[in-house]
Amino acid sequence: MNNNSFMNNNNIGNDSFLDTQHPAVIFQPPAVFHINKVAVALGLLWQPLRNDLSLKQQAKLASGNRHNLDLFRMAANSKQVGFASSREGYSSNMLAGANLFDQNISVDSWLAAFKLTEESDHWWIVAKRYGAIYQDKVFDSSKSALDEYSILINAPDWERKFAPSDWNIKDTEELRLVDALTLNQHLGLKPINQTKVWLVAIPIVLTLIALVIFAGIHLLETMESRDVQLPRPEEPDSQPQVERPWVGKSRIGEFTYICLELMEELFFLSPGWKIDTLACSQDSSRYLVSASIKRNPSGSTGFLRQFAFKYTGTDIAIGCNGDCANIQKERSIPDSPSREDERLWQAGKVDTILRERFQTLHANLHLNQRGPRSSVQNTTPPTAISSRHDFSIKTRYGIREYADLLRDVPGIVPETLIYKPSNNLWLLTARIFHHVEIPLISET
Repeated sequence: MNNNSFMNNNNIGNDSFLDTQHPAVIFQPPAVFHINKVAVALGLLWQPLRNDLSLKQQAKLASGNRHNLDLFRMAANSKQVGFASSREGYSSNMLAGANLFDQNISVDSWLAAFKLTEESDHWWIVAKRYGAIYQDKVFDSSKSALDEYSILINAPDWERKFAPSDWNIKDTEELRLVDALTLNQHLGLKPINQTKVWLVAIPIVLTLIALVIFAGIHLLETMESRDVQLPRPEEPDSQPQVERPWVGKSRIGEFTYICLELMEELFFLSPGWKIDTLACSQDSSRYLVSASIKRNPSGSTGFLRQFAFKYTGTDIAIGCNGDCANIQKERSIPDSPSREDERLWQAGKVDTILRERFQTLHANLHLNQRGPRSSVQNTTPPTAISSRHDFSIKTRYGIREYADLLRDVPGIVPETLIYKPSNNLWLLTARIFHHVEIPLISET
């Protein structure tokens, strides 16, 4: 890699604090990196931006086992906030390290590992996915750093990967940390207690189409479990068949995308009325989205009818003696690649992988196993009923990104996507079918 392009931009304002040829580099455990006169804070606790809380309230909720979080820095995308504690060696005006790569690493999804000093075995792993900070963590040994890197690198869609050459990891580039950073004095930590700014609410319409959250989730399967092809009956006229409820249904990514489009088309603000719930589902041939609307004391049904038709092109149904209304839209399910040959996972694999992915983000996950049920013998041929997990997740942020974490799960049937504007809460439900062993029927 030609490092000259990086060296030209490593400065603060118009003052060249960084001698890129021979920088004075010092690492101050646990997580402060000094380049000449500039202190860079590593290992911040990055959280999705809450539009309903002050920074002080968010810091208190995020503290967990850490000391009181009294410093913060907004991410470059303004959709995340990084917290730190002065008790852990951080201080105001230290630069937030994870924010300092955008000028020199221009892609949206990248992963990097850097050794912080030759005097000790400290490493920093930092990453972004889809423009959001995904990892920002310091390790005190090369083994623990390499173990973490080996997990993260298996996630899909990395556009660039950086690692030391002696790690011998395929398709990675080597990059010096001092060459990668652009030291910007405007990206320093600030004390939370001195800020009186409340976060501005994100327009609800935009949240339907442009939610982006911190996707700090491992996309690696953490157990070695071989996918199993569904057995094919040797004698179709007598052996049990496996029901395949996922065949003909949309994949989770397509389901979420189309539901969000339809929800956007139905979302409107009418004086005297408020949308209580937006709900989307699918049957064998169509998507159906509905908006449940409630009347405030000043609301007029006549005005609502005109307003709704103007903005959605759809007639509205009035109920509850004029105090509630409902409006619907539908769309045919588009043709998509067949799902006939999907290789289902075993029940244990579904449970282990999904809990690992979603619990890492402390997501509100519900995953309940159902079945297996016995074969239905009064059909010709008999039908083996697949066991399944019922899946649901609640979140206030990034439902599209959460759905993306299910793209590789076979046998998944999306059921509903529900949104409540009053508290910005999403609910996504689905059924995930398992591989099922089919007992052969002996001929008599």
